Amino acid sequence: MIAALLAAELIVQSYAQHLADEVVAKNPTLLVIAMHVSPPGMANYPIVASNIGRIGKPADDDDMRVINTGKNNLEVAHGGTRFEVELPMRDVAGETVGAIGLVFPYKSGDSKAALEKKAIAIRDRLAARTLNAVSLVDPYPLDPLATTKTHAQKLVDETLARHPELIVAGMHVTPPKGRENIILASNFGRIGKKADDDDMNVIASGKPNAQVYGNGKRYAVELPLQDAAGNTVGALSLGWRYRNEEASTFLSRAEKIRDELRKRIPSIEKLVELDP
Repeated sequence: MIAALLAAELIVQSYAQHLADEVVAKNPTLLVIAMHVSPPGMANYPIVASNIGRIGKPADDDDMRVINTGKNNLEVAHGGTRFEVELPMRDVAGETVGAIGLVFPYKSGDSKAALEKKAIAIRDRLAARTLNAVSLVDPYPLDPLATTKTHAQKLVDETLARHPELIVAGMHVTPPKGRENIILASNFGRIGKKADDDDMNVIASGKPNAQVYGNGKRYAVELPLQDAAGNTVGALSLGWRYRNEEASTFLSRAEKIRDELRKRIPSIEKLVELDP
């Protein structure tokens, strides 16, 4: 019964399932993807997303060995026709949040090292879009009426590509005619999530907010997001891996990125435009 309820909740609308579907679409030869994750309230690292169903299935001994040891599990299976790679699944700060299993077609003579390298690349791309375990089981979008393919999202994606040291980016904006300030774009899902008090204080005060997150491994700066004319149009959240650097270093980086984005934001209306 628990597995059935979990399946009904997650397979259609979780952020993890959205990510899994994207991986399958971009890797048409991939046979299987399955994510084992255990956010608070879920025991036994169940499958939270896959292309084979089994949502809610608890992790077995092989899955847990990968999670507990951090070592990859490699296996030729199904009579020598498949190569299975299971790896620790990570978040943006490099913390293990579970395990991801990937299965590729295989025949004698194929390079196992090449397939493992491909699996690692897929895992690492997913890590760059995983804030933490909880975010993976959020609905996607968080608000079912939220638009996910906006100009704001394109700006976020391009900013992350231009600044590879950046691990988190998100824009909090109140859409025209909207009543709530929401996450309009991000690299961690939660599109449509309403702003909290910290977000609104940054917008109202014009002062940045900077803190250490993620078990001390992520430094986040939130500062007013501005348009080309210098008007505050929301808040910009940025994050880096943290290794005891001076806070002022991150603040100056954040301000530089914010100022780069200003030139590409003529108005709030432009941010919310569809831009697939």
